[in-house]
Amino acid sequence: QTLTGTHPYGRFAAAIASLGDLDKDGYGAGRAAGPGWVSRWVLTSPVSPDVAVGAPLGGDGGSGQVFIFRGQSEGLMAAPTQRLDSPFPGPAAFGFALRGATDLDGNGYPDLLVGAYGADKVAVYWGQPVVVVHTQLSVPDGLNPELMACVLPGSGARVSW
Repeated sequence: QTLTGTHPYGRFAAAIASLGDLDKDGYGAGRAAGPGWVSRWVLTSPVSPDVAVGAPLGGDGGSGQVFIFRGQSEGLMAAPTQRLDSPFPGPAAFGFALRGATDLDGNGYPDLLVGAYGADKVAVYWGQPVVVVHTQLSVPDGLNPELMACVLPGSGARVSW
């Protein structure tokens, strides 16, 4: 599988870090290999981990970006699920170095450290649980305002206005 960066001279894949199973979907082991000076990298394992890919000269201002790609049974998702823009101004080289798959705060989720060579700083992104909720609302096609005999489901209580 090959991923391609968004900026021709952004140095996409200058740094690559496995994040382990960031989203706890069961895809956490694997290896990634990339040369760093080109805008492509290749996954070298049949199991797809969640991966952070640095582009230290990417972004509109050229201050750097990091792209998060989620693993799945078919490999990595083709598009990043998250993009981290440099929080530092100027030519920060945000994404020059990456370290993932380490739980620094002990909450059971891997954290990500992003080096910004030009800013002489490291940004820490704390992994945390995310709850995704799917809801459904059923509404009848029509309501009769004259009928005042509505029953609250599951209780038998009559409701009216």
